[in-house]
Amino acid sequence: MIRTIIAVGLGVLLLQGGVQAQDHTIIALSHSDFTAYELDPATGRIINQFKADNQPHESAVTLDGKMIFAAIPQGPHVVILDGETLKQIGKIESEYFTRPPLEMPQIPGQPPRPPSTSASPHGVALNRAASKLYIGVETSDVPGIVVYDVRAGRVSKKIDLLLEGGHFLAIDQQTDKLYYPHRADNRVVVIDTRTDQILKIIHVEGGPVGVAFSPASEAWVHSDYDGSVTVIDTRNDEVIDLIQTGGEGAGRIAVSPDGRFAASTHGGTEDVAIIDTQTRTVVASVATGPGPGFPLFSPGSDKLYVMNSRAGDVAVVDMKSMEVEARYAVGVNPFGGSIRSVGGR
Repeated sequence: MIRTIIAVGLGVLLLQGGVQAQDHTIIALSHSDFTAYELDPATGRIINQFKADNQPHESAVTLDGKMIFAAIPQGPHVVILDGETLKQIGKIESEYFTRPPLEMPQIPGQPPRPPSTSASPHGVALNRAASKLYIGVETSDVPGIVVYDVRAGRVSKKIDLLLEGGHFLAIDQQTDKLYYPHRADNRVVVIDTRTDQILKIIHVEGGPVGVAFSPASEAWVHSDYDGSVTVIDTRNDEVIDLIQTGGEGAGRIAVSPDGRFAASTHGGTEDVAIIDTQTRTVVASVATGPGPGFPLFSPGSDKLYVMNSRAGDVAVVDMKSMEVEARYAVGVNPFGGSIRSVGGR
């Protein structure tokens, strides 16, 4: 039986005397209400929230959970939040985040949309030392990645890539290599974050957009257009497998910390495909509800949290039963998200 839990405001939560101690919380980014929420994973109660000036899309959290970076593409900027309070403590702005006016497609029945001057700072990822933040600018005149020096508090450079469709990027904490899928070009760019040099460009079919990493030296890539998952050996950055999940539509991917499973979401079929990483087979397709976005595994690998943008909730999947055991209502349309370590909070 699925428990439906309506998230409550921060003030009510504090009156109730706090939350159950957890080793992690869920950061859920809701687009239309411009809000980042922090949820207690055991109850779905809202612990903290941050109201942005536009849509928050993707986030990166330091390993100690003390700092959160959230991309606001139409800001255009990246906000820096205190991990314990979700209060803004900084903002990253750059000339690289803007571009000459770009005509926006008009929506029938809607007011005319003005030209956009945002280069769409979107995907964000921290290197292993949390000394550099990498920010994708997919609609720049020359698409690429902006590098922010966290310790110096300034943008240090832009890496020009010239490929189209870069939406999400991630860094393998084992190798410190950055993987940047480009769904319009069917390529994944690999960058050495120590030197910021391009190491390789890997051909991946199906519109690659999401990437996550296995302890077994593998990168798992979700493709939007055909629902497939590609496995890359990160030791030599060669494709070693292609898995057809049977799912359709845009989504993202996660690999459980213990390396047993990968989870690939599909907005078209409204499900998450659970893949056994050893046999490379889909062992379950779990119906999550409308608009599944980011999947996030708990640190113990026993739970999977899936953002559902059109349902306005987070689905909690029990990894033993492979079934949705709870839904946490949060915001309007949560799509992006992260896990935040709270050190036994």
